[in-house]
Amino acid sequence: MTPILGLLLMADPAGLSTFLEEAVAKREIPGVVVVVQQNGKTVFSKAAGYADLESKRLLRVDDIFMMASTSKPMSATAILTLVDQKKLSLDDPVRKYFPEFAGNSTVRQLLSHTSGIFGNTPDHPRLRLIRDFDQSLADAVRGIVKEPLVYGPGTQYSYGGASFSVAGRIAELLTGEEFDAFVTRVLFRPLGMQETVFRTTKNLSGRIPKIYRRTGEQWVATPAIMDRPEQRGPRPAGFVLVPGGIYSTAADLLRFAQMQLDGGRGILSPAMIEEMRRKQTGALKENYGLGWQLLPNGAFGHGGAYGTYLYIDPRRNAAAVILTQSVGAGKFQEAVRSRIQTVLSH
Repeated sequence: MTPILGLLLMADPAGLSTFLEEAVAKREIPGVVVVVQQNGKTVFSKAAGYADLESKRLLRVDDIFMMASTSKPMSATAILTLVDQKKLSLDDPVRKYFPEFAGNSTVRQLLSHTSGIFGNTPDHPRLRLIRDFDQSLADAVRGIVKEPLVYGPGTQYSYGGASFSVAGRIAELLTGEEFDAFVTRVLFRPLGMQETVFRTTKNLSGRIPKIYRRTGEQWVATPAIMDRPEQRGPRPAGFVLVPGGIYSTAADLLRFAQMQLDGGRGILSPAMIEEMRRKQTGALKENYGLGWQLLPNGAFGHGGAYGTYLYIDPRRNAAAVILTQSVGAGKFQEAVRSRIQTVLSH
C-alpha cells in the first residue's frame, strides 16, 4: 500500500466507510462491496455486511456477483469489436440477419433500447423468451424476431433485454461462436478478467452472495432468474442471457472500466469508445449510449436489477464499483455515488 493510499483509507474520505457500515447496521442493505480506482490505483476498497444473512457469512471484496444489467456495457463492447473489424455496421438493418423481422430497426437501435422490440415490462408474457434457461440463444431470438414491434423504431425508448439478445445472436452468426465464448475471446481473456463468466461447469455458490428482496422490515432471500434449486450461480450450459447474465468481481469490473478510460486499449478503437458514450436516443429524454447510461458531466455507468453498479468518470480518470445483491438498491447506490465524488475530489 502506498503512503497516499493508506492515508485515504484511514481518513475515510467523505465518510464513505462509515456510511457503508451504518447502512448495514440499519438494515438498509444486507451487504456491499465498494472499490474506487483513480489513475489506475485503488483509492478506496471495502466490504461491509453479509453475503448470507442466514449463515452470517461476511461479504468479501473478491466475492462473485450476479451482474444482471451491469452486463450490458460488456456485451455491447464485445459486439462493437465486430464493427471495428468491418464485419458489422451499427446501421445494418436487423432484417439483414433475420429476413422475417417486421421493422426497419438497426443494430444501433438494438443497443440503445430504441428498436421497437418489447422491453422489460413486468410480467409481460413475451419476457418468457429471455427467461427460459433451458433453450439456446438462437431459439430465443427465433421467437423474438417474429414478435410484432411495440412502437416505431427510434420513436420511443423501451429499456429491456430482448433487443440485446438479438444483437448477441447477430454476433454468433458472424463469428460462428456461442456468445459467451465470443465475449471471452475478445474481451474477458485479453483483459485478464479470469473470474468473469456467463456459464461455467464450476460450482461457484460459495463465492456468490445470496440475493435479497425487502419484504416489510425483513430481507428475504430470492433466487436469480438463472439459479437452479440445487445450485446458486451460473449454469454449465443453456441460454446465454446477453444483456444480464454475467457473473463478475469488483477487480474484473475495474479492469474493464480501465480499458474504457484508456481509450479501448486495443480491444476497441478510441472512436468506438467515444461512440459508446455518445447519446444514441436522439431527441428522446432518456440519455443512453451503446450499452451505457449517460450521466451528468461526462460520466457514465450502468446498474443491474440485483443491486450492482459500475461508474466511470473520465474527467477524473476514475471508476468505481458498487456491488450489493439486494433488489431495489437504487437510492442507496445514488447516495454512495455522491460520496464517491467526494473521495475523488480529495
